[in-house]
Amino acid sequence: MKKIIGLLVSCLMVSTAYANDSSYSKLSFDKDCIFDTPANENEASIGATAICKINGKPDIYFEDGDLRRSAGFGAKKIFESFGAWNSMNTTIEWRHDNEGNIFAAIVRFFIDHPNPETGTPDKTSRGQILAVHNVANTINGETCVTALIDARANEDANIVARRMADEMAQSFNCITQTPQYYGTEGAYSAAFNKPLQPLESPTEVTPKPSETVTAVEPAKNN
Repeated sequence: MKKIIGLLVSCLMVSTAYANDSSYSKLSFDKDCIFDTPANENEASIGATAICKINGKPDIYFEDGDLRRSAGFGAKKIFESFGAWNSMNTTIEWRHDNEGNIFAAIVRFFIDHPNPETGTPDKTSRGQILAVHNVANTINGETCVTALIDARANEDANIVARRMADEMAQSFNCITQTPQYYGTEGAYSAAFNKPLQPLESPTEVTPKPSETVTAVEPAKNN
């Protein structure tokens, strides 16, 4: 009996030691963010960039471009967003380990799909996507979207988002990997545009005059 109790206590201690948890922040663009001053009217009409600070949380690097939003957590990142017009919810769910270290952020994006009957976006046609981001440990670290969950197509979307944050956010490679949808992808989802990021700049090699360059034909399909 003592052995069984000891085993149960040990399992409980292991489970508790590795338990992750959530905390929440409400972002105010007016109070928490400092927006860069645009160079001219044309730049101002295209979008905006800002750094947002919430006490005790990683800095948020917000960017708006052509009615599409992007956010980096803990560091700046290359602009990435949904292809459709969208907006970002101001509630942020932070995932952290039992020591309080924040490793992921979950944000809801609203996708402005046009209503087929009217041709303009409205609440009935609006998509809702939970975007899981990894959080950079340093200002030069990596931060990007690591997973997507269609909140309208999945009743347990928040649970799925937390699971994906816990399972893959810290190991996700922002340079070589592209975020995928998890769970059911419904009619109100949207394609996510992630720019290609080469591992390193290609080096151009100019052949010497004495060298002969032989053209190689593309392989034929069998």
